[in-house]
Amino acid sequence: SAILAFEGQLSVFNYKGGPTYRDMLPTPPPPGEVPSCAEGGVLGVLPGTMGCLQATEVIKLLLGKEGIASGRVLIFDALKMKFGEIGLAKSKDREVINELIDYKGFCAGPKLAPTTTQSVELSKPTSFNLLKAKAGAKNGRTMDEADNDEASSEDAFHSIEPQQCLQKLSQGWAPWVLDVRLQTEHEIVALPFTDKVAPHRTVKEDNIPKVGDVLVYCKGGVRGKKACNRLIELGVQPDRLYNLEGGIMRWQKEIDPSMPRY
Repeated sequence: SAILAFEGQLSVFNYKGGPTYRDMLPTPPPPGEVPSCAEGGVLGVLPGTMGCLQATEVIKLLLGKEGIASGRVLIFDALKMKFGEIGLAKSKDREVINELIDYKGFCAGPKLAPTTTQSVELSKPTSFNLLKAKAGAKNGRTMDEADNDEASSEDAFHSIEPQQCLQKLSQGWAPWVLDVRLQTEHEIVALPFTDKVAPHRTVKEDNIPKVGDVLVYCKGGVRGKKACNRLIELGVQPDRLYNLEGGIMRWQKEIDPSMPRY
């Protein structure tokens, strides 16, 4: 099943040669298209509702009962308290899946080795209209805050590690500090010298001064990169922008362990 906000979807895949997940969503999304858990949110009771429906399908499978939700997607709208469904057909042209692709390289999720024998937990899809496929997840995080967030050689902006940042600050560096997380995340923990909070998807040039350096940070570094690239597209000079590598969680780990984690 999949959940987002007030909506849940459920289907049974690979049942007696029926449709698979790739038949429904054959192509992974571009990095950043799928909202993170922090951005999208979900009604607290919805996982339990969809979990009960999943358990019902499992029991029916074990008992050999008919009416399995294969070849269709059940859609639950909790806000309107309505159920609906759409059909799902098996694609005749779909290639046989023998191994997993490199999800880190393909859609910015943690790297999965094609030959691994470990079970790999993939992130649940968000909305049926938004998702194109599962993206890698680890430790409950989405690809928006993927592990091993290494700086790309193609990045036009600066990437700065917490220790380097602290050293520059102690030497008198005074950048404008922009938190590109949600306000709710900022209220949990934030750099005490933050000047502005603006979610990375809606950040604009008006959120920063016309001149001077800008230190951008998020939770794990990924949204900060996207915010920097967005600002560059809006005309901000790349050499003004500094993205905090590893975000505030790395700052907490390396600089100030007394800060809360989330």
